Amino acid sequence: MPRRPSARSPAALPPSPLPPGLLPPDLLRRHALWRRLYLDPLTKLTPPAPWAPLSDAEWEALAPHLAALGCGLAAPGRAGERMADPRGRLDAIFRAVTLKRSNAEGGGRAAWSALPAAFGRHGTVARSYRRWAHRGLWLRLLEAVAQPGAPAALRAITHRLCCAVRRGIRLMGLRAILLARRLGLFSALPAPSQYLPDPDLSAIYTPLLLRIAHFRRAHPHWRAPPGLRLLLQQMHRLAGGRTRIPRGWEPA
Repeated sequence: MPRRPSARSPAALPPSPLPPGLLPPDLLRRHALWRRLYLDPLTKLTPPAPWAPLSDAEWEALAPHLAALGCGLAAPGRAGERMADPRGRLDAIFRAVTLKRSNAEGGGRAAWSALPAAFGRHGTVARSYRRWAHRGLWLRLLEAVAQPGAPAALRAITHRLCCAVRRGIRLMGLRAILLARRLGLFSALPAPSQYLPDPDLSAIYTPLLLRIAHFRRAHPHWRAPPGLRLLLQQMHRLAGGRTRIPRGWEPA
């Protein structure tokens, strides 16, 4: 059986009051944590738009980005794959990533095999998507649509690009989550923001944790109040995110 702490041990001491200055008084306001964690992820979702083939203006806005990365097109004097119909392949990818499962199936994104046969082999379309993800196309386009001076034709496909990015979060990794948050494009995330890893939030709280650790080392018998311990535990969970994200949590 575990030993009971003695009356003199730190574990037996009641929680101590919070020392003045240990927590910055403007912590919540300075980092706008309420807005960061809850308000922005709800108010900055991109309105869903029905899929439609790319217009000529939209394709003209996208083609230079594909050519620069050798995604179906090759810029003059640069190596890159050449595809017979890159515009059609991009349409097929956008159609696939915007397909949804029914509520009876659990909601969320549909499998690649749900792509209608008119768009070609779904395996070929999926391979193009993954290859272009590794080349950085989807994150490049996400940055492009978020620029203040982005062409209207590019902004018109924001929802399709958000769907493309969140489809490949596992391929593109943490940098995709960071970029979507920093750009305020929360529809590019595969789940509500507070359930995903947040290194920026971790960076905010690291100095605070270090300050508490140094104070605790200098005052071995000091015990943090329960409210402070609960706050730090919650921030730790929020910064780390969840390990499993159901598909049905995806935004529309």
